[in-house]
Amino acid sequence: MNITVQNLSIAISGVVILDDVSFQIPDQSFTCLIGPNGSGKSTLVRALAGDLDEYSGVISKVKVNELSYLPQNLAVPPFLSVSEVVQTGFYGHSLSNKDKQLATAELLVRCGVDKISGLRFADASAGEQQRAWLAFALAQSKDLVIMDEPLSSVDLASRKAFYQLLRDMSGNGKTLVIVTHDVDMAMNYSHRIICLDGGHKVFEGHPSLFQGFSS
Repeated sequence: MNITVQNLSIAISGVVILDDVSFQIPDQSFTCLIGPNGSGKSTLVRALAGDLDEYSGVISKVKVNELSYLPQNLAVPPFLSVSEVVQTGFYGHSLSNKDKQLATAELLVRCGVDKISGLRFADASAGEQQRAWLAFALAQSKDLVIMDEPLSSVDLASRKAFYQLLRDMSGNGKTLVIVTHDVDMAMNYSHRIICLDGGHKVFEGHPSLFQGFSS
């Protein structure tokens, strides 16, 4: 799924959040959106996900049934297990209960949370919860996955494993857009980096080029 954004500007309550931002996200790519706090990253992905409709400029139309959007600070289900959370991603699919269970088991393995499938979601670690949310997103079978700050407080080993999983997903037909402050992970695992600062795009391109740009 190719996404094109042209001359995007967004103001909220009279405050300009994004100003004349243009970029492209290629099909089946892993793109990291980086930048300091207040640079407009979350607002941008909300617009991409169709969560904001007051803007000027052009955004490639992405149908709701083509994307899965996981915003920051998702509410933790208080009573569901990890497996049950993932299985809810199949809601509305024309699958039998048996097929849903089999598909859920496959996603739990793929995302590395099969060993805690019966654990209460609330009792899983932050990294395990993010892997489960990713499995939930994959269960929805959408071409585009957008995640806003999925790993804000997770150890290095877990972050590496998670970003490698995202990289692998893009090789399996998904287009991913991830908001992150983790520049090292973005440079090591993503295909493209888009950097915002003060509501403006200041960089777009391959991570190897960003290293020279930022040094």
